[in-house]
Amino acid sequence: MGKVTIQSMAEELGLSRNTVSMALKGNEMVAPRTRELVRQYAQEAGYLPKRAQAAEEPRSVREEPGDGETDKNAGGRSPFHRVMILRRSDIAVYWDKVIGGISTEAGLNGCQTQVALVTDEAEREGVLPAGLTDGIEAVFCVQVFAEEYIRKIRDLGIWVFLLDDYKRMKNGQIGDVVKMEGMNAVVALTDHLLGQGMRQIGFLSENSSRFETMYDRYDGYRYAMESAGVVPDPSLVMPDTKSEFFYRLDTFERIVDSWRVAPEAIVCGNDSIAKFLTQALRKKGFRVPEDVAVTGFDNDEEEMLEPFFSTVYVNPKWLGRRLVQCFLWRLRYPSAPFEKVMVEGKVILRRSSVKG
Repeated sequence: MGKVTIQSMAEELGLSRNTVSMALKGNEMVAPRTRELVRQYAQEAGYLPKRAQAAEEPRSVREEPGDGETDKNAGGRSPFHRVMILRRSDIAVYWDKVIGGISTEAGLNGCQTQVALVTDEAEREGVLPAGLTDGIEAVFCVQVFAEEYIRKIRDLGIWVFLLDDYKRMKNGQIGDVVKMEGMNAVVALTDHLLGQGMRQIGFLSENSSRFETMYDRYDGYRYAMESAGVVPDPSLVMPDTKSEFFYRLDTFERIVDSWRVAPEAIVCGNDSIAKFLTQALRKKGFRVPEDVAVTGFDNDEEEMLEPFFSTVYVNPKWLGRRLVQCFLWRLRYPSAPFEKVMVEGKVILRRSSVKG
């Protein structure tokens, strides 16, 4: 049997090199069962983990170069890190911009990136992307995946960085989170409507009770309305609209038909909802904004010749770059508590919310 190395153990155990290294150091990011498996195998194989046993406090991967690599501070070439971006089969340009930000910042900091598409079937069955155990140190989730699916990745000893989070987590935070600020921004949008004398103001979104960013927007709407002493008609407040095919015109036509009173304005959870709602309103004979004012979120219209919706702009490329920066910080402080980084947005007022 040849020399036993971290890499050879990783290949034998079907784990990433990073997972084996972290397990030998006792890093709690690795599941207890996996740590014990690695330690037992290392002992039986005759591996000499003197440095790992001597360090009870986990160290950064940056501090222990791999076989054949030279540490940055040792006078050789700079170490590189392999990271993976997870996304769904969503063709929205917004996610491409986030991924572009990740790739840009990763390239500037010695990180090799690869993008993996996760299908709904793979997520349900817990099938992880190919190549995930091949030296990947971090995974960036640009969309929200099932908590169990993400925990399965983290149990491999791979750091996970999330763009948004679940409102309620079963067993605590999974990894570091970067999210856009939503509450104060929607307070400003709702105050803008209230300031024009509107009182019949509704809220329309999906998943407000599941995802933090959507809940923050709903919370901003409620706070603004309560602060103004205005009680909205319950039929106009739909934070968790349920539909198998939500983003379809007929879905929004049914929503308009369900209102008991005609609204003066609707605050929408994102620009896509605002667009479908406006189409449905016009089909039902309402004018926007003359009859019903509408606001969105995300500024998906930024590249159109005539942007229409009042919205909130958070640069998606910067969100991606911030995810990479969180990874670089985590390399230095692997044992620090998980964090949530809030990125502030800019409220943009346009014609869709201005009456008269």
